[in-house]
Amino acid sequence: MKKLFMLLAMTCILISCDLTGYGPKEQTGGVEVYYQPDALKEQAKSLSEMLDTLGYGKEGEVSFQVVKDSIVHINMVTMDQYHVDTSMDYALNAISIMSSMEIFKKDKVQLHVCDETFTRKRSLEVYNN
Repeated sequence: MKKLFMLLAMTCILISCDLTGYGPKEQTGGVEVYYQPDALKEQAKSLSEMLDTLGYGKEGEVSFQVVKDSIVHINMVTMDQYHVDTSMDYALNAISIMSSMEIFKKDKVQLHVCDETFTRKRSLEVYNN
């Protein structure tokens, strides 16, 4: 009985842990937005909804991560080609501008192009509404 209780307790602990380290997740359609700290839950949900409305995730799941320190960082998983190719920067900067205006109204926002583990490969401009 003790072993069963310990197994059940360990299972509950593992399920509640964030094993990826990306933070909790909000998802709307094919747009998933991880966030850190937990206080960003509502903003992450709003960002997920905004990006879904803009058509992101229509052709498969897309991943973002919102992290806040002195500014708001939006990490976006992109194809490897965009780690160096700047041809989509105009559209990507629109994410920063719109999220600064509509979601993170008092914060500076910067979008980062990342690989599938949210490792930043390139950073775009900082925007402040």
